[in-house]
Amino acid sequence: MSEFKPQNRIVVGDDIQHLLINNLENKKTAYLKNNPITIARERLKIALYFFIVFFVIFSVRNTFISVFPGDVISEPQHSLALSVKKPLPDIYDRTGKNLLVTTFKTTRAAVVKRSSFNEFDIHKAADQLSPYLNEDPQELLERLSSGKYVEIANDISEKQQYDILNSGVAEVEFHKVWRRVYPSKTLAAHILGYSNRDFDQKSSSGFERWLYKNQIKNDQINLTINLNAQNHLENILESAIEEYDAEASFGVILNANNGEIIALASLPNFDPNTVNQYSQSKTANQRFNRALQGSYELGSVMKIFTLAMALEEEKINLSDEFDVWKCMNKGRKKCLSDYRKSKVQFLNAAQCLINSSNICMAQISHLVGLETQKRFLSETGLLDEQFIELYEMGKPSLPERWNELTMEQISFGQGLGVVPLSFVSAVAAIVNGGYLIEPTLYLRDKNYKTNAKLISSEVSNSMRFVMREVVKNGSGKKADVDGYNVIGKTGTADKPCLTGGYCGRMTSFVGAFPGNNPEYIILVSLDNPKGEKGIRGSSAYWNAAPVAGEIIKLVAPQLNIPIQNSFDAFQEHVRADIQ
Repeated sequence: MSEFKPQNRIVVGDDIQHLLINNLENKKTAYLKNNPITIARERLKIALYFFIVFFVIFSVRNTFISVFPGDVISEPQHSLALSVKKPLPDIYDRTGKNLLVTTFKTTRAAVVKRSSFNEFDIHKAADQLSPYLNEDPQELLERLSSGKYVEIANDISEKQQYDILNSGVAEVEFHKVWRRVYPSKTLAAHILGYSNRDFDQKSSSGFERWLYKNQIKNDQINLTINLNAQNHLENILESAIEEYDAEASFGVILNANNGEIIALASLPNFDPNTVNQYSQSKTANQRFNRALQGSYELGSVMKIFTLAMALEEEKINLSDEFDVWKCMNKGRKKCLSDYRKSKVQFLNAAQCLINSSNICMAQISHLVGLETQKRFLSETGLLDEQFIELYEMGKPSLPERWNELTMEQISFGQGLGVVPLSFVSAVAAIVNGGYLIEPTLYLRDKNYKTNAKLISSEVSNSMRFVMREVVKNGSGKKADVDGYNVIGKTGTADKPCLTGGYCGRMTSFVGAFPGNNPEYIILVSLDNPKGEKGIRGSSAYWNAAPVAGEIIKLVAPQLNIPIQNSFDAFQEHVRADIQ
């Protein structure tokens, strides 16, 4: 058995005071820890520490706000404009070298009326801010009264920000936001549209709205636009408005084989850099895209479809003759008339288009028939809404009743309002061998091919020949350009008034170049151009045709169209068939 040895042994005479002291200290510590007064004091110390920390933070922040009140950042709404990353891609023309749209960081100033602030004196604020915003105090007052968050300035410089800070209006806040910038200003504005404020669909239009709604996140997008061609188109149309005292104009240049939009213009124009929520209503007329949103009776240019339809349906040959002195008065108070009465009574089908005879086209429409006319025009796409990468597309104005009188009117360009871009793409099918195309703003593959046909290649050949004769010997003479064998047709239409009847004119020229193998379609229209007594008239012969010729002369070299020496040999076969 092992011997027991105590660990601690107290022997008589030993000093055990230290044991008593330790015991008393432990009891004291336990008492202090459990004493409510002691606990409360400890908690007060902790609370005091936190109070001091928060007080220091609040004091520093309050001092900073007092010195720099404009540095308070707020987010009035969830917005792409306030995102950290670049919200929308850069946009270039087809070459990838010419920048059309980009994005950069800028500063926005706004008045924010918060509930924690004292009563905000908007009259005083308007007076204080107006000198720095270069704005009438009364107009600014109306804006400041419109809500709790009122944007007062965009794209402000550091100096402007400093001035506004010193205005004494503490409710002004500044926000760093992304801003869309259009370096070419008005150039191609009706294609690009605009995107002000927060890149939402309510404050955007054109291709910009397409990007936003489809959430396209590419770094860069190359459109089909040729910037040089676009520049020539806009400049010449602008000069034409001034020269012919027209109210407006529009034009389109389209690739005849793949539908790429090379240029598209609508005048008067606008600068997308200056459009904001306050200027939208003031710029509505300028922002209206006549080439896409408008619907117009374009007049005699529609005769192209009447002739092509009759040839395709084998109802006529180009050599067939028609009586252009015939009185056609069914449903009319008087006989249908031509712009100029023909010197000869009978014209063949080709001459009907060259001389632009309404009486002849009305007779051809009867040979084709009402249902066939509707079907053929429907196949061209003229009776439906066009879909491209823009949401602001207009709709055609269809007749309320499609009867024989309507059929006749449509055959020579009245009674049916068409969207210009749809019209251009339909004309492409008449001259490109008969292939239907869909217009686009996206570059297509070089080998792009459409197989949908509207008319046969033979009919397309015949139409090119007749349209060349219109430019050589008819109303399109002033559109001819040496070396490009321009083909086309003019149209002069009375404009329907909203109250009924007609008021003013719309003149147009639609054509293609080079004529023997068309690569590009062009449409030019002038709204209510004026003639000049003793010098020129107001028909398309005098204005739309020469304007189109001037555009082709400048644009064709930019599009690398080689000079053409003569029409192809098949044209001689068409001539032989007529004779």
